[in-house]
Amino acid sequence: MSSQSSPSYFPAEKVPPAPFVPSFGATPPSFVGRDAQIADVCERLDGDPAGSGGVQAILAPRGIGKTVMLNVIEKAARSERGWIVVVSGGFGNPVAELHKAVCKALAETGGQSVSDSQRQVTGVSAGIMGVHAVLSLAPQASVRRTSWGEDLLDDLERLAEVAAKKHSRVLISMDELHSVPLSKARQIGACLQHVVKRRRLPVVFVAAALPTIRDTLLADRRSTFMQRLTVLEVGNLNRTDVRRGIAEPIANHGCSISEDALDFAVSVVRGHPYMLQVMGERMWQAADHGRRPITITDAQTAAAGAETSLEDHLFLPTWTELSEGDKRMLAAVALSVEDAPVAAFAGAAGGVPTGSIGTHRRRLILSGMIRPAGRGRVTLAHPQIRAWLRRMISGSNDGDGGGDGIVVVMVALFLVCLVQQRR
Repeated sequence: MSSQSSPSYFPAEKVPPAPFVPSFGATPPSFVGRDAQIADVCERLDGDPAGSGGVQAILAPRGIGKTVMLNVIEKAARSERGWIVVVSGGFGNPVAELHKAVCKALAETGGQSVSDSQRQVTGVSAGIMGVHAVLSLAPQASVRRTSWGEDLLDDLERLAEVAAKKHSRVLISMDELHSVPLSKARQIGACLQHVVKRRRLPVVFVAAALPTIRDTLLADRRSTFMQRLTVLEVGNLNRTDVRRGIAEPIANHGCSISEDALDFAVSVVRGHPYMLQVMGERMWQAADHGRRPITITDAQTAAAGAETSLEDHLFLPTWTELSEGDKRMLAAVALSVEDAPVAAFAGAAGGVPTGSIGTHRRRLILSGMIRPAGRGRVTLAHPQIRAWLRRMISGSNDGDGGGDGIVVVMVALFLVCLVQQRR
């Protein structure tokens, strides 16, 4: 009986790592086009903590690189200034998560949190002088695990005092600020305001968020802290930075790319940082993982997969978060033959009430799906959105549930186009 060898699934030799990182929040080997903006944020954070520069917010749609910028700022604060950096996020219970990060920083700097210093009465004993309480000398770990957030203000003060004694600062870095509920944002803001404004302790704050925060947390008139945030809007890269972002990592890893392949890749990326990383990685893979020069054929092969990744990881999540009215208006823009339809016509085509068109227009701009095109007109923020949306709309009409009410949009859009032609 002959024995058959087991199939091999892993490659015979280890695949060389790609010099690109198509992952949200991961810092790429060649980080281009953001140095001036990062330096501006750092300069402001280096000023008076109680001033406007002491609280910064980086706003950008998905995939533009705001989290990476946050990572670079954190690293610079540690290496260039020796600041205590507290990293937290807007997920889960953001107050509890921030408290955990503060306590971790306290432990690393030799400080002691409030709950660590608490002692518990475990019993009583009788003696010559009377009744005495028996105190536990162990930290109340069980209490700590169930009360995250309750002592945030006290522990933040303690950490800031540690920094002040070292003539340093505490930098609180928070990603996904747009995900923080309003009540939690007010609680965090109140703690920071107290420590910085009343106690005059050296704490500064920097966050990353989607632009939609302008209509939520930044619109909260009850939060003095949110009103102090200095906002930096981050957009796409220019062509020169895109070329550098593709060519430099390839060259630094001992490979090369032809000029026509580079030109084609730049045209596909269209300034989008996430698309740059995806396109770069796929070209690298197509060229036998960098074992040979990257050709125009490799670039063309990489383009289809890169565009699919952009649709799945950026367009679809954003579409899912839109309201029904937002979707109808966006669908009208995508279905229109006009390159920059008038917002009012697009709203009417989507069945949006006249009084709500401005609101939907603003929300779509903040979502990163459309952009102003002058004189009341709007256009899609990325050329690829149009083809993707049309496929989505076609799929929904075939019954796969991709978007409700789109048939109404198509009929209304036809009528609007007739009106435009008569005008």
